Amino acid sequence: MIGQKLGSYRIEAELGAGAMGVVYRGFNEVKKKLAAVKVISVEQMGKGKALERFEREALILEKFRHPNIVRYMARGRSGGKYYYAMEYITGPTLDKVLSEREALPWREVAALGVQLCDALHYSHERGVVHRDLKPSNLMMTEDGQLKLTDFGIAKDLDGTDLTGTGRTLGTATYMAPEQIRGTPDVSHKTDLYALGAVFYHLLTGVPPFNAPTAIVMMQQHLNVPAKRPSDKVEEIPKVLDDLVVSLMAKAPQDRPWDAAAVAQTLRELLDKDARQETIKMVWPEKGSIASMPTRADILDPTAVPKKKPKGSKSKKNREGLFSKERLEVAGLILALAAIVGLFGYLLWPPSAAYLYRKAEPLMTSNDPLNWQLARDWLDKLDEGYPQHPYREQTEVWRDKIDLRDAERRSAVLEQTNLTGFSKPKTEAEDYYQNMYKEVEAALKRKDERDAARLWRTLEKQLTHEGRQDRGWALLARSKAEALEKSLQRRRQTVEAQMLKANLPRDVEATELARKESRAILKDVVDRFGDYNDVADYVTLARQLLGEPEKKATAPPEEPSPKP
Repeated sequence: MIGQKLGSYRIEAELGAGAMGVVYRGFNEVKKKLAAVKVISVEQMGKGKALERFEREALILEKFRHPNIVRYMARGRSGGKYYYAMEYITGPTLDKVLSEREALPWREVAALGVQLCDALHYSHERGVVHRDLKPSNLMMTEDGQLKLTDFGIAKDLDGTDLTGTGRTLGTATYMAPEQIRGTPDVSHKTDLYALGAVFYHLLTGVPPFNAPTAIVMMQQHLNVPAKRPSDKVEEIPKVLDDLVVSLMAKAPQDRPWDAAAVAQTLRELLDKDARQETIKMVWPEKGSIASMPTRADILDPTAVPKKKPKGSKSKKNREGLFSKERLEVAGLILALAAIVGLFGYLLWPPSAAYLYRKAEPLMTSNDPLNWQLARDWLDKLDEGYPQHPYREQTEVWRDKIDLRDAERRSAVLEQTNLTGFSKPKTEAEDYYQNMYKEVEAALKRKDERDAARLWRTLEKQLTHEGRQDRGWALLARSKAEALEKSLQRRRQTVEAQMLKANLPRDVEATELARKESRAILKDVVDRFGDYNDVADYVTLARQLLGEPEKKATAPPEEPSPKP
């Protein structure tokens, strides 16, 4: 391929090869810019769905715009070869960095982790699971920016799955248990497991599991508890050590909520370090008081017992109040009180005010992911205290969460190319999808008034269906309100134009003023002639211009609610 051309790119050198194809350095002779050009191998083109995967990888990158994800540039076919071009990154991959440095200090891993989590969260928000997270797919730019690459086996949760049930794709060293089993349970938390394995490798210099074959390594991922980085690293914060273990939990539900939550933990750790606050480490720093024994004779083996001062009390008198037996009894009582207090703290239900305060900062943030975290606190509040005094505010918050959920799901239901994910799962989703088609038809005939009426019909139909359909009713209302505002703005615009056009129509008006009036009237007819909601003004404008009246389109019949 060296020296050949693929579209606008002249191939200069091979950068790397994988199971899917080969990546070359190419030079765009039109834009005078370097690019990484990925070409599917001839051997792979005839294998199963390899070409379909290759093209989907390009389509995924084409939709993505994130500073920590390699940027798409172009794709095409040339001389029977399929290719796509990405931004060219001069820096090394993280596996190359590891081969040179063995392991990275925890601060550097945390900083890289924030960038990686941001990239994963962006991808997961768009329904794409990477499924092959590993150091060789993470590149570093010269200024230290991390770039996530290679979406060749990524799973589009909102699209057609190209992996058959029971089939395993990925790299065994970093693979989650559910991915190894080949079950349909692969989700964004599958990437979180790999993220934990990558963190472990970066911190310790070795992968979390080591085995002579991929099969044995997969068995370890399935059955062997996750290792702690602190088993191999002396300097590591306890919160980071615990985070890696939680990311590599065998069950997806035991892992952190999402990549954004992981990034938040890492940011808080780095911020604390930047403020030079004390960070609890797994192993105390050498030479610190915490790292030393507490017995005086070990602390200072050269210490000489002091002589008993004159006039001091006898040993018998000293033991009166602080005898060994009394101290032991007092210690037992204190220990029992501590245990009782601990159980009381764990078992005593938190107050309504406490639960409300937990939810409040999450709901007042601008991050919808925090709203999902707040839902757990709201559930505990409503279940534990049905008559709590915060009901009015919590209902507003629940509406906010439910509307967001409906908005995300509606984007899938509105797709024209129907897939398994775009099929309605509930009665409310079925209502929405059917009404959306009617609304689209109304908008196509420029009848926003009818479209707004259709959304109001759906809102009314779902308002009394209960909390589970509340989000869809709110979504229908918001869409109706948006259209109603659009109708109001258009009518105000047309009214202003008609008023302006009618001003110079008196007898004393100059010819120039009359021409301006006609121009305004013609503009009203041309711009708004197809909109039914301002048909009365358009008709008046036509009459003033002396044009024949256009026959109005009768509005459709009221849709009947679905039984």
